[in-house]
Amino acid sequence: MNKMKGIGRVFSFTFRQQTRTGGWRGLTVTLALLCFLVPAIVLGVMALRADSLHAGYYNSAPAPEPQRIFPQSAVSAMLFTDETDDPITDWSFLQPLHPESWGDVIYADAADTAADEHAVFVTLRHDGVRYEAQMSLPEDSALTDEDVAACETYLWGVLPTILEVKSGLTPDQLAILYGGVDVTMPDAPEAPQTDPTAGAKELLGMLLPYLCVMVMYFLVLFYGQGVANSVILEKTSKLMDFFLVSVEPAAMVLGKVLAIAAAGLLQLGLWLLSLAGGFAVGAALCRSIAPQAQFGILTFFESLSLFEGMFSLPAIALAVGIVLGGFLLYCALAGVGGALAGKAEDLSSTNVLFSLTLVASFLICLLGGSGDAMISAAAWLNFVPFTAILVTPARVLLGEVSLGVGALSFVIVLASAAVVCLLAGKVYRMMSLYKGNPPSLRQMFTMLKEDK
Repeated sequence: MNKMKGIGRVFSFTFRQQTRTGGWRGLTVTLALLCFLVPAIVLGVMALRADSLHAGYYNSAPAPEPQRIFPQSAVSAMLFTDETDDPITDWSFLQPLHPESWGDVIYADAADTAADEHAVFVTLRHDGVRYEAQMSLPEDSALTDEDVAACETYLWGVLPTILEVKSGLTPDQLAILYGGVDVTMPDAPEAPQTDPTAGAKELLGMLLPYLCVMVMYFLVLFYGQGVANSVILEKTSKLMDFFLVSVEPAAMVLGKVLAIAAAGLLQLGLWLLSLAGGFAVGAALCRSIAPQAQFGILTFFESLSLFEGMFSLPAIALAVGIVLGGFLLYCALAGVGGALAGKAEDLSSTNVLFSLTLVASFLICLLGGSGDAMISAAAWLNFVPFTAILVTPARVLLGEVSLGVGALSFVIVLASAAVVCLLAGKVYRMMSLYKGNPPSLRQMFTMLKEDK
């Protein structure tokens, strides 16, 4: 007798019932819209803001450059008295240096030139350590404080030239003095090449495993409970007698497990596609509105192709396969709890195997991290089917494990899912006419051994 008789009808019936409910459709559509609209709107707003900042920067009138105008002065002559050794007698070298706005100014020795009311006296001294320039005015001076301040500013500017002349160096010697020195360094050893994507890889390596664990945990928890509730609902309804005649119990529970798992995966797939579409639309808005701006999140996604050994097509296919197999595994385990329960009130005790396995696997993966890692890096987690679904997909995508290890993990998960599905069907058949309190796990395994 075919033990899978009627599995197709059970699958199609359960899948239709699961996807036709208002709650399933409402949740699917609402989250799909959010996944699409939030990235598109956020990136669009960022693009508009970047474009307005760019336009404001380039369209604003350039600030006028400050006009460097030397203060006006009514000085007609600067008369010098050099009291140092080897005094300067010809001060005409200052003539080309004075400000154009001053007009004609005489630069001469005080002993050779008569002073008028617009003259300034400058005395140059040397105390053996430093030079000192002292300004003074004639008694009948007509200069204002502003004139004197401008003259003082000019004197500060030409003092280095005066000291150069007093040094006695020729123009060629001064050119050598101020020409600077060319310094050459021996060729340094080449710096080791660094990976430009190292920072992004490190960040992705920390976040992706954590996100994978959290998302898979809550999805399995939600849909696993749905499988258990669906199985117990059929056992307590009037359809039970009909199913026992037309559908094998093993096909019954396996069809329901597959249908609810398929509905959950369909929901997850729609959300992921909506999220990808939202980012695609947002990226298009950014490139059309503000093509000159740089957006970190878009640069990150564009750089994913540069990550060697990460996000390859075989790795993506293998990760998806592990997720599908692991999802089916946990749904089948929840189906075992639903098959054990005689009524809905018993589900909290009969589904303890599913709950404990899921929570224990979650805590082992989450709390086993060391150092900066948020998720345990233990290699054996890849080969335990209940933990592999939580950690191995991210490891395969990031290239932390080889494709061979990922394939072995996938085979283990898929084989375990098949075994648990058969176990759920056998328990359902064994408990279909069972009356009384639900058996414990020990009693269940004893009954399975005795069942022929």
